[in-house]
Amino acid sequence: MTAAIAIKSALELLGICLLIWGLLHEKKLIAFEQKVWRILYVNYKRYQRKKRYQKMQATRDFRVVNGKGAVSTAPRKKERTPSHVA
Repeated sequence: MTAAIAIKSALELLGICLLIWGLLHEKKLIAFEQKVWRILYVNYKRYQRKKRYQKMQATRDFRVVNGKGAVSTAPRKKERTPSHVA
């Protein structure tokens, strides 16, 4: 018997044992599945919100660095150019 066959047989036996346990403890299994689903859902939503916030921060212009190296929190002022030609 090779190691691969032994590992495969052990995994099959483990799968059968887990199936039997799941049938006997169905309510616990359903509660566990719901808990895992809730954790995954909340973390996925948190990940999406974090990505949206990072994208929003990248497009905004909150900080302006002046010539002395200090960072000001005032928004950048747009240069005014005349919109008409005289």
